Amino acid sequence: MSAQPIHEEPDDRDPQVIHDRLPESVRAKFLTEYHAAVDRSHDLSGYRELRELLKTWSVLAAAYAKPDFHQRYQDVRDGVGEYVSMDEVFSRHEA
Repeated sequence: MSAQPIHEEPDDRDPQVIHDRLPESVRAKFLTEYHAAVDRSHDLSGYRELRELLKTWSVLAAAYAKPDFHQRYQDVRDGVGEYVSMDEVFSRHEA
């Protein structure tokens, strides 16, 4: 009897997964913020900031993946429609 490989979904907070899911237009911004947070995470107090940054960008990557993201973003800016707060979005993505 041979062992079957276990298929695991990618970790949404993995920096490589986030990077690959983001549109090319925002990848440089993500990498700049990520590298800065990694540098600060060498200090123990900076680790939480790194985790928060990955959580935020994970949610953003999911949002960018939606086909109507740009229209919804413009609607929010224009005050059109009803939307949940970012705090609510983050609470739904808690690990």
